[in-house]
Amino acid sequence: MFNICTKYGVIWDISFNPAKSHLATVGDSNPEANLQLSNKSLDWSCKVKYLGLYLMSGANFRIDLSVAKQKYYGCFNNINSVTRQQINELMVLKLVKTYCLQRLLYGCEIWPLETTHIHELDVIWNDGFRRIFDCCWRDSVKPLQFFCKSLPVSYLTDERQLIFFNKL
Repeated sequence: MFNICTKYGVIWDISFNPAKSHLATVGDSNPEANLQLSNKSLDWSCKVKYLGLYLMSGANFRIDLSVAKQKYYGCFNNINSVTRQQINELMVLKLVKTYCLQRLLYGCEIWPLETTHIHELDVIWNDGFRRIFDCCWRDSVKPLQFFCKSLPVSYLTDERQLIFFNKL
């Protein structure tokens, strides 16, 4: 297959960069094979970056959400530091939904979400509500989300995946 890609690249004047290409396996460990693209060896990797997330090789297809969480928290903290208490909570929520939530959910249409991932994302989103509205950590934010017309992240990811697959 790599030879076909190389020939196609020569015909259509496309140059593949083997330094930016990585090999990873799903379902087993990386084999001891030397594969080449454009007569240059490709490196085996235990994680591959795709849509800003890392796909992890191994026994199962897994993703690493740490980058998405870092981007969300960075954006959330920037908004909080700028707004402080000078703006109403609904405006802060609108800013967070517009800018931060998109960073957390970027590429969620292809995520093979496990129960632990879904719970972790819901906790992050709920904690954001608690910080915006100055709630106690024990308080449920479900009524607050309902009042603000906001869905839990688990529902948002399901919604985005349904829309994505409906377009296929």
